[in-house]
Amino acid sequence: MTAARTLEPRAPPRYMDAVMPRIAILLLAAALAGPAPAADDGRVHFENGDFAAAAAAWTPLAERGDRWAMAGLGHVAAIRGRHEEAARWYRAAAARGHVESQILLASAYLEGRGVARDPELAYAWYHFAAGAGHDQAAAARDFAGRWIAPERQAELRAMVRRWRLDGVPDSP
Repeated sequence: MTAARTLEPRAPPRYMDAVMPRIAILLLAAALAGPAPAADDGRVHFENGDFAAAAAAWTPLAERGDRWAMAGLGHVAAIRGRHEEAARWYRAAAARGHVESQILLASAYLEGRGVARDPELAYAWYHFAAGAGHDQAAAARDFAGRWIAPERQAELRAMVRRWRLDGVPDSP
């Protein structure tokens, strides 16, 4: 019989010194995150075509002022052909800084979809989105500006500057 061989523990490879703290942080973040928020639940339902479940997940969040949930409810309403309702949700989300909703609301004003056709408000919302960094918003604003005198465009840009400072008023 041969003598039992004892194994000496080896030091972990050096790269583990750098990797282990990162792994620990990721595990801690996952533990603290808990279940997915309802906004993500709404997105999953929406992507699966279950619009009623998406609306049910988003409604309580939107009622508490969640701009992402408001935008989601706008999408659900638009898909259902309820354009006035969609415009209301997009406006609520847009006023809270949801850039995609600013673009969708501007498009609604430009086309008169769910709201009265108003190229000036379309111009203003496109300008607002352009200021937030949306890639195509400036080009869309310039397109809407074709129906607006240059002096009026300057007034609308000043109005948007006031929105940025004071907040978007309850209407437009």
